[in-house]
Amino acid sequence: MKKMRTETRGRYLPMRNLILRTLAMCGVLSVALMAPKALTLLKKLDRGAANRKNLYRRITQAISRLERSGLVRTSGQYASRRVTLTKKGRATINMIYASEYRIPEQAFWDGKWRIVMFDIREKRRKTRSQLRFLLFGAGFLRLQDSVWVYPYPCDEFISLVRAHLKSGTGEMLSFVAEALESDRKLREHFRLPQLS
Repeated sequence: MKKMRTETRGRYLPMRNLILRTLAMCGVLSVALMAPKALTLLKKLDRGAANRKNLYRRITQAISRLERSGLVRTSGQYASRRVTLTKKGRATINMIYASEYRIPEQAFWDGKWRIVMFDIREKRRKTRSQLRFLLFGAGFLRLQDSVWVYPYPCDEFISLVRAHLKSGTGEMLSFVAEALESDRKLREHFRLPQLS
């Protein structure tokens, strides 16, 4: 079955992410009120009265899937059912927000490289995978499995990732390097000026 999506900033968001975002902003939703409010929040999905019933059905299905996944909790009877985020749901929405974070590109490169190194134990393998996903999503380039590089200041991003993953400096280290040996391919990748 094809998932209903809406476009945001040139990208598509699944219905599940829209519901999680709405819950993150509102805290609690009433299923009885969800459909009319969803039309205000999700105007791009409202294709007129003929499609509203289908939209309400898809919203209800998405909420059921989120509940089965443990991301939301519902309470009450159908007409007055309330939907709230669980701890797992909050972690998921934080991951969605963190993965969409973009490091502002500078007008001029200062000639320095920002390097992130990490050593995360095997029992936190999921955290390690999330970190790689976030670094890749923000535009970092992998030098080795646990060493990633970026050319622009990214302190805010590193702080956000540390807070989200609950990683301290023992697991994740970032530093600025004045130069890297044989960085021609890095400069090409990031479209930076080559040394003459």
